[in-house]
Amino acid sequence: MNAKTVDVNGLLQAANLIVTGLLVFALVAVPVNEYVDQTTVALGLTLCIQTHIALLLERMRRDPFVILLAFGMIFYFALRIFTLALVPVSLVFGRFGFSAADSNYALVFIIIANACMYGGLIAVRFRRDRGIDSREWRAASPRSVIALMLVTFSLAYFSTGYWTVANLPRALTVLVVLLSPPIVVSMALAYYLLFRASLSRRAALAIGLMLILEIAAHTLWGSRSAIVGFVQTILLVALAVSGSVKLNRGYVVLGIVLLPVAGALMVVTYAISTYNRLAREALGGKTLDVGFAVQSAREAGPQLFDKGIDVVLPPVLARMGFFDFSAEIIAHREEYSRAINLTTYGKSIIDNILTPGFDIFDQPKISNALRFVYFERGAPSKIAVEEAYHSDQLGIYGEFYALFGYASLILFFLVPYCLKRVYVHLRANNPFAFAMKRVVVLLIFQKMIDSFGIDWIIGEMAPFVVAMGLYSVFFSTKRIVASTIESGQSTLPGGLANA
Repeated sequence: MNAKTVDVNGLLQAANLIVTGLLVFALVAVPVNEYVDQTTVALGLTLCIQTHIALLLERMRRDPFVILLAFGMIFYFALRIFTLALVPVSLVFGRFGFSAADSNYALVFIIIANACMYGGLIAVRFRRDRGIDSREWRAASPRSVIALMLVTFSLAYFSTGYWTVANLPRALTVLVVLLSPPIVVSMALAYYLLFRASLSRRAALAIGLMLILEIAAHTLWGSRSAIVGFVQTILLVALAVSGSVKLNRGYVVLGIVLLPVAGALMVVTYAISTYNRLAREALGGKTLDVGFAVQSAREAGPQLFDKGIDVVLPPVLARMGFFDFSAEIIAHREEYSRAINLTTYGKSIIDNILTPGFDIFDQPKISNALRFVYFERGAPSKIAVEEAYHSDQLGIYGEFYALFGYASLILFFLVPYCLKRVYVHLRANNPFAFAMKRVVVLLIFQKMIDSFGIDWIIGEMAPFVVAMGLYSVFFSTKRIVASTIESGQSTLPGGLANA
């Protein structure tokens, strides 16, 4: 390894060891509570050991899927066991009642399911270099990329006129979906990482500033995961471009030093985005204008300090706990069976994807339908969802278990196996098109881990694929004359390097 770089795998191993240490502390010093007992913590340690073994194997056989899965296991599952032991507050466990025994059952299933997933990934080998060589190409249209980002972000966050989902006819809402900021952000990141060497300093700075603007606007708009989501997008796109990711050691040291600041910033942005979301809902769900959003953020600050960290922190920790959502569904499979079944999935796909201008079954997405179960509000209805919109995460573990129980373990092997087979057989002459194909496959995998429902994933990824084709004209590239290409290993910008 280059002494000036640090592999993301090593950082994940370090993070996993820290979480392991926290769980050991919880096992010895933290009293049991209604959600976590000593068996739960021991199973959390087992999950950490499983993740560490997977990361050690990944160092020998580089695999972006393993990195993404390990990332989720460390920060959203294993760490959640510790925070749940320390602060027994959950957003979902009060729906039907939940106990430590339910946590233990869910963890056993998750560990077994992970073994199947890792097995499916190990069964597929890469046949060629995992990185994308873009040395023969250069960016041909950075100005059009910047213009597309500006238009997209303006329409998404700052438009208060007719161009909103609420005002457009339902059949035309796909136009708004195609201009979704996450789509443009991932494409811009891939473009930047591939062709940074051919971008002027001014163009590179403009793209960077637009990305910072997106994070700020996304937070003011009401997203409570803008920063974390952006970090995950960078990781995913970098893996698609380079196969494995190495960071400049200086940046890593700086990041470690600033971790307390980053943690505090995430808590503050969570509070501000929550406050602004409530304000936006009070306005009927319309897009906030900039002045109103900034004013709402200013009002949220004093309230944050008045309430104190002991009031603000528990909801933040609960929101980061993806374990909660899957475990609660696993514990109450019978209660959720009327909302999570193959019939409702079929109806949801028809109503929400295949018939954009009308409904046949009045079936909301599964993620929107869960509240009809735990609030006992009768049959799910899209009309009722539109009046009081709310979505719930299922997670791949909760979703597959609710559908098939332990029989779903075969899917936990086959889904990663099939996705990775598709990934290793992807081809494209243009490096940007190649990278975006990889991004799509990795994104499907990540969205399945964090699942809001298979129907939700289809509804998100279909526009993503369409947008890739539509936006290709903005992200144009040009092949460089062979004699001008420097020899040697290519290096990705921003502290990222090919494996």
